[in-house]
Order: sequence, then C-alpha cells, then structure tokens
Amino acid sequence: MYNLAQRANAIFAFAMTVHFGLLLAIAISSLYITSNPIGKVDVKELNIWLYNYDNKETEFAFIEMNIDADLTSLFNWNTKQLFVAVVAEYETKSHELNQVVLWDSIIQSKEDAHIKEDKVRNENEFVDITPKFGEVKANYSIYWDLMPYVGYLMSGKIEPDQSFSFPAPNNYN
Repeated sequence: MYNLAQRANAIFAFAMTVHFGLLLAIAISSLYITSNPIGKVDVKELNIWLYNYDNKETEFAFIEMNIDADLTSLFNWNTKQLFVAVVAEYETKSHELNQVVLWDSIIQSKEDAHIKEDKVRNENEFVDITPKFGEVKANYSIYWDLMPYVGYLMSGKIEPDQSFSFPAPNNYN
C-alpha cells in the first residue's frame, strides 16, 4: 500500500501537470487574439538649439507634440501591461536608421490605454550621433510592447502618416 507522502506526491504532480497545461493553453490562445491599435503623433513645435557640448558645437532638438492613441484593443485577459514609446526615426548620410525615444509610459489597465496628451515635450535628449542634424525629415512613430501574464512578449508599431523636417538652429549657448 502507498504511504501518505507518496499519495501527496502523486496529487501534487497531477495538479502541476494540469496547471502547466492550462498555462500553455492560455499562452497559445492569446497569440490568436487580434488587435488594432490606432494613434497619431502631431508635432506642434520643433526647435533646434546649438550648444557647446564636449568642445563641439552640437545641435539639440526640442519638440512639443500632441499624442493621441487608442491602445485598448491590445488589452485582454492575458495582458499585464503595455510599454508605449514615441520614437523619432530619421536617416542621415552616415547612418541609415537613427531612432531616438522622445516619450514613454507604462500602461497597466485598459482604462488608461487611451492616451490623449497635449503639449508634451521630449523627456530625453534629442541629439544626433553626429554634431548636426542637417536637412533631414523625421517620422514620429508610436511603439508598443505588450507584456502578458503568461506567454510571449509581443511588440508593434503605429506607422506615422507624415514626416517633419528639422529647421535651422536658433541660437548659440
């Protein structure tokens, strides 16, 4: 006959098998849930300022933008949180793709997933790897990373509908 420890072990092993089977079903089923996030970044003001940085004259960009995004379709029963970022993407002669994160946020509930921010300034320094931006056009995209309770991390991008040119620098400090 089996003793108490063997019976407890058998029950625990069966419970863990059922539990991990359920987690696997949740992870696989959440891959088939479709979503359609929409959003727009509207740049209201873009200024370039010259600064003497590390004994070089360097251009810094300062942006004021409006962000309007509806990410509620990304939330389902397996969504823990979203990481959302506004990213400036542009191309220069020396680098094919330059990306700078201007603003970011963590969203933890469906109620907060509709972002409507007005007159937002860039949180991070917007400077090119070279000292000057030159005459480039930047696209401002909304990137999102979905962190589920169980399963794979998913990410996506809301494509911009317009690009903005960098103006000439304003002053020298």
